[in-house]
Amino acid sequence: MMEPRNRVVRLRRFGGPEELEVADAPLPTAGRGEVRVRVLASSLNYTDVLIRRHLYPQTARRQPPFVLGYDVVGCIDQLGDGVKDFQLGDRVADMTVLGSNAVYRTLRAARLTRVPAGLDAARAATLILSWMTAYQLLHRAARVQRGQRVLVHGAAGAVGQALLALGRLAGLELWGAARSEHMALIRELGATPIDYQHEDFTRVLPGGFDIVFDGIGEDGYRRSFAALKHGGLLCAIGYSAGVQAQRGMSGILMWIARLYLWGWLPGGKRARFYSINLMRALHPAWFREDLERLFELSATGAIRPRVAERISFDEVAEAHRRLEAGGLVGKLVLCPDLPLRRDGAARAEV
Repeated sequence: MMEPRNRVVRLRRFGGPEELEVADAPLPTAGRGEVRVRVLASSLNYTDVLIRRHLYPQTARRQPPFVLGYDVVGCIDQLGDGVKDFQLGDRVADMTVLGSNAVYRTLRAARLTRVPAGLDAARAATLILSWMTAYQLLHRAARVQRGQRVLVHGAAGAVGQALLALGRLAGLELWGAARSEHMALIRELGATPIDYQHEDFTRVLPGGFDIVFDGIGEDGYRRSFAALKHGGLLCAIGYSAGVQAQRGMSGILMWIARLYLWGWLPGGKRARFYSINLMRALHPAWFREDLERLFELSATGAIRPRVAERISFDEVAEAHRRLEAGGLVGKLVLCPDLPLRRDGAARAEV
Protein backbone atom coordinates (compact mmCIF):
# COMPACT_ATOMS: atom_id res chain seq x y z
CA MET A 1 0.00 0.00 0.00
CA MET A 2 1.34 3.42 -0.96
CA GLU A 3 2.31 5.72 1.94
CA PRO A 4 0.12 8.86 2.18
CA ARG A 5 1.63 12.04 0.77
CA ASN A 6 1.96 15.14 2.90
CA ARG A 7 1.95 18.68 1.52
CA VAL A 8 2.18 21.96 3.42
CA VAL A 9 1.90 25.72 2.91
CA ARG A 10 5.33 27.01 3.94
CA LEU A 11 6.45 30.58 4.51
CA ARG A 12 9.94 30.92 3.01
CA ARG A 13 10.66 34.37 4.45
CA PHE A 14 8.64 37.21 5.98
CA GLY A 15 6.91 39.35 3.37
CA GLY A 16 4.10 39.25 0.83
CA PRO A 17 1.97 36.36 -0.45
CA GLU A 18 4.67 35.53 -2.99
CA GLU A 19 6.75 34.19 -0.08
CA LEU A 20 4.30 31.30 0.36
CA GLU A 21 5.08 27.99 -1.28
CA VAL A 22 3.28 24.67 -1.42
CA ALA A 23 5.83 21.94 -0.76
CA ASP A 24 6.05 18.23 -0.11
CA ALA A 25 6.90 17.41 3.52
CA PRO A 26 7.70 14.30 5.55
CA LEU A 27 4.71 12.41 6.88
CA PRO A 28 4.63 13.09 10.65
CA THR A 29 4.32 10.33 13.24
CA ALA A 30 2.23 10.67 16.39
CA GLY A 31 4.38 10.68 19.53
CA ARG A 32 3.33 9.84 23.05
CA GLY A 33 0.13 11.67 23.99
CA GLU A 34 -0.39 12.77 20.37
CA VAL A 35 -2.63 11.91 17.46
CA ARG A 36 -2.04 12.37 13.76
CA VAL A 37 -4.88 13.81 11.74
CA ARG A 38 -5.68 14.00 8.07
CA VAL A 39 -6.62 17.65 7.77
CA LEU A 40 -10.18 18.24 6.56
CA ALA A 41 -10.25 22.03 6.89
CA SER A 42 -8.03 24.89 8.03
CA SER A 43 -9.42 28.41 7.76
CA LEU A 44 -7.33 31.31 6.50
CA ASN A 45 -7.43 34.25 8.89
CA TYR A 46 -6.23 37.84 8.82
CA THR A 47 -3.97 36.74 11.66
CA ASP A 48 -2.14 34.57 9.12
CA VAL A 49 -1.37 37.75 7.19
CA LEU A 50 0.09 39.32 10.33
CA ILE A 51 2.22 36.24 10.96
CA ARG A 52 3.41 36.26 7.35
CA ARG A 53 4.41 39.93 7.60
CA HIS A 54 6.10 39.47 11.02
CA LEU A 55 3.54 41.64 12.81
CA TYR A 56 2.05 39.10 15.22
CA PRO A 57 3.53 39.26 18.74
CA GLN A 58 2.77 35.63 19.64
CA THR A 59 4.98 34.33 16.80
CA ALA A 60 7.52 37.16 16.74
CA ARG A 61 10.39 34.87 17.76
CA ARG A 62 9.72 32.26 15.10
CA GLN A 63 11.88 32.51 12.02
CA PRO A 64 10.98 31.09 8.58
CA PRO A 65 10.74 28.66 7.04
CA PHE A 66 7.66 27.37 8.87
CA VAL A 67 4.17 26.12 8.03
CA LEU A 68 1.16 28.40 8.40
CA GLY A 69 -2.27 27.39 9.69
CA TYR A 70 -3.94 28.81 12.81
CA ASP A 71 -6.72 26.24 13.21
CA VAL A 72 -7.58 22.74 12.13
CA VAL A 73 -10.40 20.25 11.83
CA GLY A 74 -9.12 16.77 11.08
CA CYS A 75 -9.82 13.06 11.16
CA ILE A 76 -7.58 10.95 13.40
CA ASP A 77 -5.64 8.37 11.40
CA GLN A 78 -2.93 7.47 13.94
CA LEU A 79 -2.83 7.22 17.75
CA GLY A 80 0.33 7.76 19.77
CA ASP A 81 1.18 5.83 22.92
CA GLY A 82 -0.91 6.73 25.95
CA VAL A 83 -3.89 8.15 24.03
CA LYS A 84 -7.06 6.61 25.48
CA ASP A 85 -9.84 9.15 24.93
CA PHE A 86 -9.89 9.06 21.11
CA GLN A 87 -10.20 6.44 18.40
CA LEU A 88 -9.19 6.19 14.76
CA GLY A 89 -11.73 8.02 12.63
CA ASP A 90 -12.73 10.57 15.29
CA ARG A 91 -13.10 14.12 13.99
CA VAL A 92 -11.38 16.68 16.20
CA ALA A 93 -10.51 20.37 16.25
CA ASP A 94 -7.72 22.48 17.70
CA MET A 95 -6.27 25.99 17.59
CA THR A 96 -2.64 25.53 16.62
CA VAL A 97 -1.39 29.05 15.63
CA LEU A 98 1.03 27.44 13.16
CA GLY A 99 1.33 24.22 11.18
CA SER A 100 -2.20 23.35 10.06
CA ASN A 101 -2.15 24.36 6.37
CA ALA A 102 -1.14 20.79 5.62
CA VAL A 103 -2.51 17.43 4.54
CA TYR A 104 -1.31 15.70 7.72
CA ARG A 105 -0.14 16.98 11.10
CA THR A 106 0.20 15.79 14.69
CA LEU A 107 -1.73 17.26 17.62
CA ARG A 108 -1.61 16.90 21.40
CA ALA A 109 -4.58 14.78 22.44
CA ALA A 110 -5.10 16.75 25.66
CA ARG A 111 -5.89 19.91 23.68
CA LEU A 112 -8.46 18.46 21.28
CA THR A 113 -12.19 19.16 21.03
CA ARG A 114 -14.53 16.67 19.38
CA VAL A 115 -16.42 17.81 16.30
CA PRO A 116 -20.05 16.62 16.30
CA ALA A 117 -21.15 14.17 13.61
CA GLY A 118 -22.88 15.96 10.78
CA LEU A 119 -21.20 19.34 11.35
CA ASP A 120 -19.48 20.42 8.15
CA ALA A 121 -15.70 20.51 8.63
CA ALA A 122 -15.18 23.86 6.87
CA ARG A 123 -17.91 25.54 8.90
CA ALA A 124 -16.49 24.01 12.08
CA ALA A 125 -13.07 25.46 11.23
CA THR A 126 -14.50 28.99 10.96
CA LEU A 127 -15.56 28.79 14.62
CA ILE A 128 -12.15 28.03 16.13
CA LEU A 129 -10.52 31.46 15.99
CA SER A 130 -13.00 34.15 14.97
CA TRP A 131 -16.14 32.86 16.70
CA MET A 132 -14.20 31.71 19.74
CA THR A 133 -12.67 35.18 20.02
CA ALA A 134 -16.13 36.72 19.85
CA TYR A 135 -17.67 34.28 22.33
CA GLN A 136 -14.90 34.76 24.90
CA LEU A 137 -14.92 38.53 24.46
CA LEU A 138 -18.62 38.59 25.26
CA HIS A 139 -18.83 35.98 28.00
CA ARG A 140 -15.33 35.69 29.51
CA ALA A 141 -13.74 39.14 29.09
CA ALA A 142 -16.69 41.58 29.12
CA ARG A 143 -19.19 39.28 30.90
CA VAL A 144 -22.04 40.97 29.09
CA GLN A 145 -25.49 41.39 30.57
CA ARG A 146 -28.78 41.40 28.68
CA GLY A 147 -29.78 44.91 27.58
CA GLN A 148 -26.28 46.42 27.54
CA ARG A 149 -25.49 48.84 24.71
CA VAL A 150 -22.54 47.63 22.69
CA LEU A 151 -20.55 49.03 19.74
CA VAL A 152 -18.63 46.68 17.46
CA HIS A 153 -15.93 48.09 15.17
CA GLY A 154 -15.10 46.19 12.00
CA ALA A 155 -18.57 44.69 12.23
CA ALA A 156 -18.47 43.19 8.73
CA GLY A 157 -15.28 41.27 9.45
CA ALA A 158 -15.12 37.68 10.70
CA VAL A 159 -14.92 38.53 14.42
CA GLY A 160 -17.30 41.46 14.02
CA GLN A 161 -20.03 39.35 12.45
CA ALA A 162 -19.60 36.74 15.17
CA LEU A 163 -19.86 39.42 17.86
CA LEU A 164 -23.13 40.68 16.39
CA ALA A 165 -24.64 37.21 15.97
CA LEU A 166 -23.64 36.04 19.45
CA GLY A 167 -24.48 39.42 20.96
CA ARG A 168 -28.01 39.18 19.61
CA LEU A 169 -28.35 35.74 21.22
CA ALA A 170 -27.18 37.32 24.50
CA GLY A 171 -29.87 40.00 24.32
CA LEU A 172 -27.59 42.98 23.74
CA GLU A 173 -28.50 46.26 22.02
CA LEU A 174 -25.97 46.40 19.20
CA TRP A 175 -24.37 48.95 16.89
CA GLY A 176 -21.96 47.91 14.13
CA ALA A 177 -19.44 50.21 12.46
CA ALA A 178 -18.45 49.23 8.91
CA ARG A 179 -18.12 50.49 5.35
CA SER A 180 -21.22 51.86 3.66
CA GLU A 181 -21.51 48.82 1.36
CA HIS A 182 -21.94 46.60 4.42
CA MET A 183 -24.86 48.47 6.02
CA ALA A 184 -27.42 45.87 4.86
CA LEU A 185 -25.32 43.04 6.31
CA ILE A 186 -25.10 44.81 9.68
CA ARG A 187 -28.89 45.20 9.76
CA GLU A 188 -29.33 41.56 8.79
CA LEU A 189 -27.18 40.60 11.79
CA GLY A 190 -29.52 42.54 14.10
CA ALA A 191 -27.47 45.69 14.74
CA THR A 192 -27.86 49.39 14.01
CA PRO A 193 -25.31 50.17 11.28
CA ILE A 194 -22.83 53.03 11.51
CA ASP A 195 -21.04 54.16 8.36
CA TYR A 196 -17.68 54.90 9.95
CA GLN A 197 -16.49 56.84 6.87
CA HIS A 198 -19.30 59.38 7.18
CA GLU A 199 -20.62 59.15 10.76
CA ASP A 200 -18.95 60.04 14.05
CA PHE A 201 -19.52 56.99 16.25
CA THR A 202 -18.58 58.99 19.37
CA ARG A 203 -21.81 61.02 18.90
CA VAL A 204 -24.20 58.22 17.98
CA LEU A 205 -25.31 57.37 21.52
CA PRO A 206 -25.66 60.23 24.01
CA GLY A 207 -24.21 59.13 27.32
CA GLY A 208 -21.94 56.56 25.68
CA PHE A 209 -21.79 52.79 25.19
CA ASP A 210 -21.49 50.20 27.94
CA ILE A 211 -18.91 48.26 25.92
CA VAL A 212 -16.89 48.92 22.76
CA PHE A 213 -15.19 46.04 20.94
CA ASP A 214 -12.37 47.43 18.78
CA GLY A 215 -10.21 45.41 16.41
CA ILE A 216 -9.17 48.46 14.38
CA GLY A 217 -7.26 50.62 16.87
CA GLU A 218 -7.66 53.82 14.87
CA ASP A 219 -6.02 56.80 16.60
CA GLY A 220 -4.59 54.46 19.21
CA TYR A 221 -8.11 53.49 20.44
CA ARG A 222 -8.65 57.05 21.77
CA ARG A 223 -11.97 57.62 20.01
CA SER A 224 -13.30 54.26 21.13
CA PHE A 225 -12.37 55.14 24.68
CA ALA A 226 -14.17 58.48 24.25
CA ALA A 227 -17.34 56.68 23.06
CA LEU A 228 -17.73 54.86 26.39
CA LYS A 229 -20.05 55.93 29.16
CA HIS A 230 -18.73 56.43 32.70
CA GLY A 231 -17.85 52.95 33.93
CA GLY A 232 -17.78 51.54 30.41
CA LEU A 233 -15.34 48.94 29.07
CA LEU A 234 -13.17 49.03 25.96
CA CYS A 235 -12.17 45.56 24.78
CA ALA A 236 -9.38 45.78 22.21
CA ILE A 237 -8.87 42.75 20.02
CA GLY A 238 -6.55 43.95 17.27
CA TYR A 239 -4.74 46.77 15.51
CA SER A 240 -5.52 46.57 11.79
CA ALA A 241 -5.19 50.36 11.46
CA GLY A 242 -1.57 50.09 12.56
CA VAL A 243 -0.96 47.28 10.09
CA GLN A 244 -2.45 49.30 7.23
CA ALA A 245 -0.29 52.26 8.26
CA GLN A 246 2.77 50.02 7.83
CA ARG A 247 3.77 50.17 11.49
CA GLY A 248 6.39 47.63 12.52
CA MET A 249 6.37 45.19 15.41
CA SER A 250 7.70 47.80 17.87
CA GLY A 251 4.85 50.17 17.00
CA ILE A 252 2.25 47.43 17.45
CA LEU A 253 3.68 46.50 20.86
CA MET A 254 3.61 50.16 21.91
CA TRP A 255 -0.11 50.30 21.09
CA ILE A 256 -0.79 47.25 23.21
CA ALA A 257 1.31 48.60 26.10
CA ARG A 258 -0.54 51.94 25.98
CA LEU A 259 -3.86 50.16 26.22
CA TYR A 260 -2.76 48.22 29.31
CA LEU A 261 -1.79 51.53 30.91
CA TRP A 262 -5.17 53.00 30.06
CA GLY A 263 -6.73 50.39 32.30
CA TRP A 264 -5.35 52.36 35.24
CA LEU A 265 -6.52 55.82 34.17
CA PRO A 266 -9.06 57.75 36.31
CA GLY A 267 -12.54 58.59 35.05
CA GLY A 268 -14.34 55.32 35.67
CA LYS A 269 -13.66 53.89 32.20
CA ARG A 270 -11.75 50.64 31.75
CA ALA A 271 -9.71 49.10 28.94
CA ARG A 272 -8.63 45.54 28.36
CA PHE A 273 -6.64 43.87 25.60
CA TYR A 274 -7.92 40.38 24.81
CA SER A 275 -5.59 37.64 23.59
CA ILE A 276 -7.14 34.27 22.76
CA ASN A 277 -3.77 32.56 23.35
CA LEU A 278 -3.32 34.14 26.78
CA MET A 279 -6.91 33.30 27.74
CA ARG A 280 -6.36 29.68 26.73
CA ALA A 281 -3.07 29.49 28.66
CA LEU A 282 -4.72 30.87 31.81
CA HIS A 283 -8.00 28.92 31.50
CA PRO A 284 -7.49 25.88 29.25
CA ALA A 285 -10.77 24.24 30.28
CA TRP A 286 -12.69 27.27 29.05
CA PHE A 287 -11.42 26.78 25.50
CA ARG A 288 -12.86 23.28 25.12
CA GLU A 289 -16.07 24.24 26.92
CA ASP A 290 -16.61 27.32 24.75
CA LEU A 291 -15.74 25.57 21.48
CA GLU A 292 -18.12 22.72 22.30
CA ARG A 293 -20.81 25.33 22.90
CA LEU A 294 -20.13 26.95 19.52
CA PHE A 295 -20.21 23.59 17.76
CA GLU A 296 -23.57 22.92 19.42
CA LEU A 297 -24.97 26.30 18.37
CA SER A 298 -23.83 25.72 14.79
CA ALA A 299 -25.12 22.14 14.64
CA THR A 300 -28.58 23.29 15.77
CA GLY A 301 -28.64 26.25 13.38
CA ALA A 302 -28.65 28.90 16.13
CA ILE A 303 -25.59 30.45 14.48
CA ARG A 304 -24.61 30.26 10.81
CA PRO A 305 -20.90 30.83 10.21
CA ARG A 306 -20.22 31.95 6.65
CA VAL A 307 -17.77 30.17 4.38
CA ALA A 308 -16.91 32.56 1.56
CA GLU A 309 -15.07 29.88 -0.40
CA ARG A 310 -13.35 26.52 0.00
CA ILE A 311 -9.91 26.63 -1.56
CA SER A 312 -7.22 24.17 -2.57
CA PHE A 313 -3.46 24.41 -2.08
CA ASP A 314 -2.87 26.22 -5.37
CA GLU A 315 -5.15 29.07 -4.28
CA VAL A 316 -3.55 29.95 -0.91
CA ALA A 317 -1.32 32.82 -2.11
CA GLU A 318 -4.24 34.46 -3.91
CA ALA A 319 -6.39 33.92 -0.82
CA HIS A 320 -3.83 35.89 1.23
CA ARG A 321 -4.09 38.73 -1.27
CA ARG A 322 -7.86 38.71 -0.89
CA LEU A 323 -7.51 38.75 2.91
CA GLU A 324 -5.27 41.82 2.73
CA ALA A 325 -7.61 43.60 0.32
CA GLY A 326 -10.51 43.18 2.77
CA GLY A 327 -14.21 43.11 2.01
CA LEU A 328 -14.73 39.35 2.46
CA VAL A 329 -18.07 38.54 4.05
CA GLY A 330 -17.12 35.02 5.14
CA LYS A 331 -14.08 32.81 5.70
CA LEU A 332 -11.75 31.32 3.13
CA VAL A 333 -11.13 27.73 4.17
CA LEU A 334 -8.33 25.49 2.93
CA CYS A 335 -9.68 22.00 2.25
CA PRO A 336 -6.76 19.72 1.32
CA ASP A 337 -9.06 17.11 -0.22
CA LEU A 338 -10.16 19.58 -2.94
CA PRO A 339 -8.53 19.03 -6.32
CA LEU A 340 -6.43 21.81 -7.80
CA ARG A 341 -8.67 24.37 -9.46
CA ARG A 342 -7.72 24.52 -13.11
CA ASP A 343 -10.92 25.79 -14.69
CA GLY A 344 -11.20 29.13 -12.85
CA ALA A 345 -14.61 28.23 -11.44
CA ALA A 346 -15.37 29.71 -8.05
CA ARG A 347 -16.38 27.70 -5.01
CA ALA A 348 -18.26 30.54 -3.33
CA GLU A 349 -21.07 29.87 -0.90
CA VAL A 350 -22.94 31.51 1.96
